[in-house]
Amino acid sequence: MRIRCPKCGAEWDTKGRIGFRDECPECAAYLHTCINCRHFDAATGGCRIPTTDPVHDRRGQNFCEEFEFGVGSPEAEAEAEAEERPSAEEARRQFENLFRDSDT
Repeated sequence: MRIRCPKCGAEWDTKGRIGFRDECPECAAYLHTCINCRHFDAATGGCRIPTTDPVHDRRGQNFCEEFEFGVGSPEAEAEAEAEERPSAEEARRQFENLFRDSDT
């Protein structure tokens, strides 16, 4: 199976399931996390499987038996994009720069 790291974007082939302690070979990010699972629902921040135990750190390593690698799903992509958005202060500064006079 070909997978892509949601943190650095590195791609590689893997055999079998993602283990509890598996890491990206490029950036050492844990792969067995809620946001990498196809059952993760970014809209609610939880799991679509109602019988799973709650996980407090969605980006941290977990030991969920229901985990299925699913990066590339719309939910995982939306979660990754949300991390890349500028802070409110940075966004405001960029907006104000749009209307600055280029002569000054």
